[in-house]
Amino acid sequence: MEIRLAIIIPFYKKKYFRKTLESLKNQTSKNFSVYIGNDNSPENIEDLLIGLAEDFNFTYQKFDKNVGAQSLTTQWDRCIALSSNEDFIMILGDDDVLGENVVEQFYKNLETVEDLNIKVIRFASQLINEAGEKTSEIFLNPEIEKAATSYIRTLQGKGRSTLTEHIFSRAAYEKYGFKDFPVAFGSDNVAWLEFPDLADIFSINEAVVNVRISKEHLSSRNDNGLDYRKREGIYLFNRYIIANYDQYFTEEEKILILKKSYRNLRYYSRNKIKTLLFIIFMFRKIGLKTWQIVKDNRFND
Repeated sequence: MEIRLAIIIPFYKKKYFRKTLESLKNQTSKNFSVYIGNDNSPENIEDLLIGLAEDFNFTYQKFDKNVGAQSLTTQWDRCIALSSNEDFIMILGDDDVLGENVVEQFYKNLETVEDLNIKVIRFASQLINEAGEKTSEIFLNPEIEKAATSYIRTLQGKGRSTLTEHIFSRAAYEKYGFKDFPVAFGSDNVAWLEFPDLADIFSINEAVVNVRISKEHLSSRNDNGLDYRKREGIYLFNRYIIANYDQYFTEEEKILILKKSYRNLRYYSRNKIKTLLFIIFMFRKIGLKTWQIVKDNRFND
């Protein structure tokens, strides 16, 4: 059978990587290719790769320069560039774990996906900790859901969205690419709007992706400098969404997105000119309701 799926692993940390590879070895369908791009990590993983070719097809490249520290999306892009002409792509975190039937379910639903002209596929997901213990319920999704509806559901805390739990078409990636926000916060959120052309996302709830939350995880690290960069990323990607796709959201939803953006702007920056320009931007989008957002997020400068 033709290989239609490329699994891309932007590698940097070894601690949980063995478990990630084991989850690929355990797939009930081996009809995929793996591309591992080492972001010039100081950790040696060659011992984990010995004999791996007997389990599945893979390509390994250690890059001479670390780029992820400055731009995670640049690392994603150069790892994707290692791949061949597979029609669909998954970016698998180097600490995440796939349920054993993820690839099987991808192919089982592929005919439906292509008949519906779907560009983004999403799996059920569950959080795990450092020990691999499950720390959340399984997050299920509507089988067919508009991209904008999916984003609002996540923003309201009624759903979740990570890079690993999605598969996307190569054509959609080549059309839009990943937008480069600080520490890639929101780069995937924007992709799940743009890659499907704001149309439908198809969900597979019969297979589960395990997303690891650990102390090493970017979103879990207690670092003030990193926190400010994350806040800047949240401000920028939500602003980007409204600047480019506000017509896909109701006024109430636009207020919700702009509130999130403004709150994070005020957290990481007290620049009065930048704040004023964003207030003007909000006013053009939601009119007088801007003042309630400003009032609710007032700080002593």
